[in-house]
Amino acid sequence: SPPLHLPLPMRPLALALSLVAAAAWEYPSPRPARPGAGDPVQCIGGPCAPGNDYCGEPFTNAPGFHLVDQHGCGENDPNGPVFDPVHGVIHHFYQIHLYYGDDGRGPDYGHFVSKDFIHWADVRTAIWNGLDASTTPWTATPYDTVAIYTGSAVVVDGAGPDGKPGVIQIYPGLCDGGEWEDCKTGTGLAQAVPADYRSDPLLVNWTKPGYNPIVNNTQRDPSTPWKNPATGEWRLRTFDSMVYGSASDEDMIQGKWYEIGESPDFRECECPSFYPLPGPSSGFEEAYESHRTSGGLPTHVHKTSCGGDFWQIGSYYPAEPKQLGRFNATEGWEDLFDQKHMDAGPFYASKDGVYPVKGSSEVRRINWGWLVLPTSPNTQSMPREITFNAAARTLQQAPIEEMKELRGDPAVSKSLSLNVSGLTDLGVGPGVIKQSETLAYFDLPDRPARFGLTLGNLSDSGPTVVGNAMKGVDLPGGDYNITHHGADFGAKGCSAMCAADGDDCKAWTWVIRGKPRGSGDCCLKNSIPCPVPAEGIEIVSGAMEETTLYNCGSSMECTVDYPGPDKSAPFVNASVACGEQIDTLRLLPSESTVELRLFTDWSFVEAYFQNGRVAMTAPKLLGDDSYGCGVHASTSLTANVTVFPMNSIWVDEDFVRKAPRIYN
Repeated sequence: SPPLHLPLPMRPLALALSLVAAAAWEYPSPRPARPGAGDPVQCIGGPCAPGNDYCGEPFTNAPGFHLVDQHGCGENDPNGPVFDPVHGVIHHFYQIHLYYGDDGRGPDYGHFVSKDFIHWADVRTAIWNGLDASTTPWTATPYDTVAIYTGSAVVVDGAGPDGKPGVIQIYPGLCDGGEWEDCKTGTGLAQAVPADYRSDPLLVNWTKPGYNPIVNNTQRDPSTPWKNPATGEWRLRTFDSMVYGSASDEDMIQGKWYEIGESPDFRECECPSFYPLPGPSSGFEEAYESHRTSGGLPTHVHKTSCGGDFWQIGSYYPAEPKQLGRFNATEGWEDLFDQKHMDAGPFYASKDGVYPVKGSSEVRRINWGWLVLPTSPNTQSMPREITFNAAARTLQQAPIEEMKELRGDPAVSKSLSLNVSGLTDLGVGPGVIKQSETLAYFDLPDRPARFGLTLGNLSDSGPTVVGNAMKGVDLPGGDYNITHHGADFGAKGCSAMCAADGDDCKAWTWVIRGKPRGSGDCCLKNSIPCPVPAEGIEIVSGAMEETTLYNCGSSMECTVDYPGPDKSAPFVNASVACGEQIDTLRLLPSESTVELRLFTDWSFVEAYFQNGRVAMTAPKLLGDDSYGCGVHASTSLTANVTVFPMNSIWVDEDFVRKAPRIYN
């Protein structure tokens, strides 16, 4: 698909499209209007405003252990996730689909809080467009009357009470040139800070200092600032690869920023992030330390969102204040400078932050993504800890350790000797799979094999063959190009048109419709959707290569296609899939097992292979109480599988307020 680095005026369209994607889910009543639709979004008590920010009742039959808006509104990007060192509270902000005023388009800043990553409350909207809600009466803020887009948070020495480290939010405010003459590009950067830091432990009350905007007439999506310890200068980058600086902690607290210039080393993309190389992946500390002590490791990770989330790893060379640094490939690690997909599924606009480790003085980097789901409310991904596996030469992203505390008692735990007889039903009880974690370890065989887990209606699993030309069959979805042609074009012409597009076109559909009589549409597809019988219309569909799909019924497979061992190679690449999502898992010669963790939460699965060496999000409605879990393998091997029910994360604000502090 094309990159999503949309020009500024089109960003509301991207937001509207995300809402259309979620519209198949039944919204509570009253249903919110789409931001940008022209009329004020209506909350329960009338037009949305501070003190009236519930679009409806919370969603029902919705994900239970992921962060889902509890105001009955839509959501998208994570914003400024941060740990507050003053009160020991974890804050997760997000784009909530509401706004203030007749001309606003939204979104604004929603707000989740927790003290342990396990119990979460959805508190009131933190940052509103067009006003400062901390004052009485509200103070107008003309630099962000239209919307509050994706921002970042940073902890700065001196920003908290009594000169302690504290949180600053930096966000792009969208303005209207017809209302504010200083609005030239439609966007400026602004800061928000806690209005009463000392006595507001959950930081529900935010203010916009009078120095705003900190930089006007910019582009959107400021990254989390990074600091040069040698000079004390802070820097951030925006969507358009521009770099801005603040000379010191004190200057940032006072909102003093300046333009440094456009970096040729940072590609233009949404929701960028730039941070030091994380610590070692568990079990691979020795390889990491060996490279580190020899001075051979890359230094930084650069993440961007363009038609998906990607990261690249290289070496950063900082410069003197107000001069651009350089970010280049690292000698001996040049392949890591290529853009690598973080998650093969509908995972987008991710944001990361630095968080403490329980019972330790160490810190870790945790990433959160926006899951763009077609059949349920959009949600935030699970928190994923990012580490670097120097032996496998890749970043890993695994669910944080705290997620294990959400497990109930195992519904089933079995050690199985599998053979080629087909699917082995684990016998999971009713209602478990829809909100569960399935943890499986497969012993690698001495030959090629296909193995994995099946979730859903186990009697409706098995292969579906998509042929080259199937009459009376539709392949719904995946269209990237639809053109109308005369009757003489036909299915052969459509197939040839797909072939001419090369690797971009995976499948096609020719359907007779429109004028003149006998003419039709040729639909080219960038994926191979599940075939559906089509009655009452003349239609032909086909895949460019005959393909077998395993997820076309009311079940879904997550599989590993293992090519067999190769002890002479530095690693073996296995194809892995979950639903329609496909990626490549790098296995080392020393590894004798494959770990697969599936987190099912009603309408999707977050899948993690080999401790997050590959992560993917796979949409699938799995909320039926009768659905189960099975194990399959194409050859004899041993598997150990445990299924845990997962508890809900939701508590009220008072619960979090009274909870003890966990992290320092």
